[in-house]
Formats: sequence, C-alpha cells, structure tokens
Amino acid sequence: MRILRRIGPLILLLLLLFWALLRLDLRAFAQSIGRSHISLWVLAALLNVAIRAGARAERTRVLLRSLAGQAPHFLGLYVDLVSAQAATVLWPPAGMGFRLLVLRRRYGFGGVELVGEQLVEKLLDGMSLGLWGFLALLTGELPAAIRLAVIVACVLGVAASLGFFLSDLPFLRRRLPPMPKISGPSLLWTAVLDGFDMVMLYLCLQAAGVSVSLHVLLLLFVALNLAVLLPLTPAGFGVVEATVMLVLRPLGVPAETALAGALLYHLAVVGPFLLLGPLASVRQVFAEARAAQAPAVAVEHKAEPTSHLRPDS
Repeated sequence: MRILRRIGPLILLLLLLFWALLRLDLRAFAQSIGRSHISLWVLAALLNVAIRAGARAERTRVLLRSLAGQAPHFLGLYVDLVSAQAATVLWPPAGMGFRLLVLRRRYGFGGVELVGEQLVEKLLDGMSLGLWGFLALLTGELPAAIRLAVIVACVLGVAASLGFFLSDLPFLRRRLPPMPKISGPSLLWTAVLDGFDMVMLYLCLQAAGVSVSLHVLLLLFVALNLAVLLPLTPAGFGVVEATVMLVLRPLGVPAETALAGALLYHLAVVGPFLLLGPLASVRQVFAEARAAQAPAVAVEHKAEPTSHLRPDS
C-alpha cells in the first residue's frame, strides 16, 4: 500500500500523457505552442514572482504579527517562502515541512503557533474560493461539466467562514492551536493573490490565442483550484491541463489550443520557483557559512579600579 501511494501519482501522470498522445493532434498542438506570444507568458511569470509571491509573503507577515506580536523582515521571508514553494511544487508535504522548519528555527516561532497560522491561511483561501464561486454563479450560466465544481467551491467557502467563526467558541478554542485574527490586510493580500492568479491565467490563454470572458475566467479559476486541492500528480501536471480542456471544450475551443494555454499557465506558475527556489536556498547556505566563519569578537571587561587604603598609623 505504501508503494502504491508513492508511485500512484506517477502512474496517473503517465496515463494522462498516454491519453493525450492518443486523443490529441500533436502537430496542431506544436503549431499552437509555436504561434504563442512569448511576451505575454513572460509577463505572467514576472507577475507570479514579483506580485503573487510578494503578496503571499506579506500575508504571512500580517498573520504572524497578529499571532505573536512580531514578524520577520519582508525580504528574508520572501526568499524563504520562494524556497518552500519550490519544494511544494515537487512534493507538497515537503514544502510545508520546509516552511515550518524555517519559520521555527530562523525566526523563533513556536510549532503550535505556526500550525495555527497555516490553518488560518487555508481558511482564507477557502473563503476566497467560495466568494469567486458565488460570483461565477451570478455572472452567467454554468456548463453541466463544471456546475458541480462551482457548487462545491461555494460550499467550501461557507464551511471555511463558519469554521473561522466557530473557532472563537471557548470549547473549541481550548482544543485548537492559537490562531491569528483575520484582519483587513490579510483579506486584502488574499484578494491580491487570487486576482493576479486570474490575470496570469488570462495572459497565458491570450498567449495561446484563446479569448475568454470574465465569467469563463471565473469558472476556470474555481475549477483549477478545486482540481489541485489533492496532489494527485507531481506539481499537478496533467490535472491542470485536463481541467482547462474540460472547461473550454464546450465553448468550441480546440483541445490542442486549450492544452497549449494550460501548459503555458502551468509553466508560469511553477517554472520560476523551480529556478529561483534552489538559488534562494544556495544563497542562504552561503550566508550561514559566512556567518559561521566570521571571527567572534571578544569583549574584554575592564577591571574595576580598586582603592588601596593605607593602614592607620
């Protein structure tokens, strides 16, 4: 059973690739990739690194300050979270463990505090996903293939909101780790995260030649966030692409073009962290090595002058 859990995601990824090879016109897919506007993809990747990663770091700082009364410097936390995101891309539990270890050892936060902070981040993400699901319900009709996903997103949003309010009850508070308060800034940074995620998705689809309305963009965003909740494959490869194709197919978008847009979006999401994450980790290793090799400065304590008293004659 343990072996199945380890190789199951890889088997699923191989099956998805095999299905794609059988069902798709690879020449048309290559042409869609070749005609893509690389400048739009580069812009999406830069937004991911500069704004989304920064918003994630700032939200974490806000929650840690609310919980412990202190917060690490933005730049240092940004570098640490970029390294953790690189590990998360490869295997989500590894990224989570790396993140908790860094915050605990480097900044002195307690393990229980970090669990509570992480729990609130998940609640914020759930509340935000539910809000986008409700907006998708209000802005247009729902295709049959995506209707259940939007309803599930709305239910998750309600459950996350209810869970946060119930956590203030005394009998639950005693059983839960200390949790930071959800404030205006934490909600704002969550909205920035999701908003620019949709901008990235829009830019990558435009790069592949796919134009979508705001309603379809909301449907794609909700479906993608639900699809990657469970780490079925490494980095979600295959799952993200299949979800985009499933949503866009009823709209008349060719499967090969939809796959090209989905692949560009996926690479914009994970590619920069796979490059910058190891670089950030190496930078931190060298910084710690230099700090360890720095000579310790010995502080000499001056002897206090003593008064010599003459004996009374």
